[in-house]
Amino acid sequence: MGRLPRVYIEGSLYYVTSQTGHAYNIFLDDMDYREYISLVAKYKDQYGFKLFSYSLLPARLEMLIELKNNVPISNIMHDINSLYTKLYNSKYGKKGHLFQQRFKSIIAEKEMYLLRLVRQIHLSPVVDKLTTDPKAYQYSSHNLFLDPAKREFPNMKDEVEEIFKVLKGREEAFEKYVSDPNPMEIEGLKKTLRRKRILGSDDFAESVRNRIEENARLQEKNRLTRKNQILYISVGGAAILVLAIGITYFYLQNTTLKSEYAETVDMYKKTLDMLKKERETAVKANKSAEDYAWKIRLTEQALEKTIQARERSDYLKKDMDGSMWRIELTQVSGSPVNVQKDDVIYFKNNFYFSNNLNNAGFPSSAYTKTDLKNGIIVWRTSQSNERGEIAAWRGEWDGDAMKGTMSFRSIDGEARDFSFISMGRVVKK
Repeated sequence: MGRLPRVYIEGSLYYVTSQTGHAYNIFLDDMDYREYISLVAKYKDQYGFKLFSYSLLPARLEMLIELKNNVPISNIMHDINSLYTKLYNSKYGKKGHLFQQRFKSIIAEKEMYLLRLVRQIHLSPVVDKLTTDPKAYQYSSHNLFLDPAKREFPNMKDEVEEIFKVLKGREEAFEKYVSDPNPMEIEGLKKTLRRKRILGSDDFAESVRNRIEENARLQEKNRLTRKNQILYISVGGAAILVLAIGITYFYLQNTTLKSEYAETVDMYKKTLDMLKKERETAVKANKSAEDYAWKIRLTEQALEKTIQARERSDYLKKDMDGSMWRIELTQVSGSPVNVQKDDVIYFKNNFYFSNNLNNAGFPSSAYTKTDLKNGIIVWRTSQSNERGEIAAWRGEWDGDAMKGTMSFRSIDGEARDFSFISMGRVVKK
């Protein structure tokens, strides 16, 4: 069966696989694996999808996702893989695509396949002979199910509880379910995943096919509507103005979309030129030109707002990298520990530095950013040292103050959470 269209079906599972399109691996060291998981956590927070399991293998990856908030799987995987590719290429001096052009996804009926697919994914490192025990493989979600302290990053607490409810057991029952499978069942599901793109009952498969056909009809309708709009635009200035204002609203809600910005500005400029020429023609013909005045004024205002929105977005992106902040840490959970409350953090060339952690053997790490619709930038990073300690940071910057959280996991596995707030910018490099 060929690839399925990327349809959004809430309540169903998406078994997603992606692999490298080159001879070299996707993940080359420990930080690569952690970087990818940090991106999954970032977009999980942003898009609200459920993540039931994952395995990151050297040359490929597998995830089990349930969609939410009308965000299609293509958006999720594109954002994760494209940003990871940029970080990977920058780190290793490579260019071009890292992954094969299209990821693969299989739609599965949740009631029938949730437990089986979670187990299949957790056993992938064993099947690939990377380990003999899924507990020994640190780049899958298996140990998140066995140790409650590890469910914070990525946050899979709700998903774990849902699986325990279906399994009618908790950590020990789950470990037994994964570690003692029927070999014929595992091999059978493996073959099924290679052959089919829809897993479930006949009724479920029929409903998915109907949804695909409905989605295709809707796309064709939208294509025709868009075509008719474009034809109608050429008739008069008012029609162009209506569409242009719609694009402005879209851009203001998505200020990182460069192509939409360029198209919007170009449309405004063309609209203004056309309206002014039509006004001149009306004046020469001794006709009323009053209708053109408000159209020109409204278009000029929309153009100015679009440029201002873009300038603010560019300012925020440029101004954060190369900045240094003095912060104050406050412990909010975990057993009390004496830590230095004052710290200095800074961002340079897309890398994050903490003075205190650098002194404790934590190297700098790449950070990721998300531009929210309200103008706030959310950044994330994860750092680890040779002792196995991990610090996961999440911060917010509104253009003025910096605040956020830091989750620290010690070598004994205990997690301690801190909040922080900036006490002022130290210097702008």
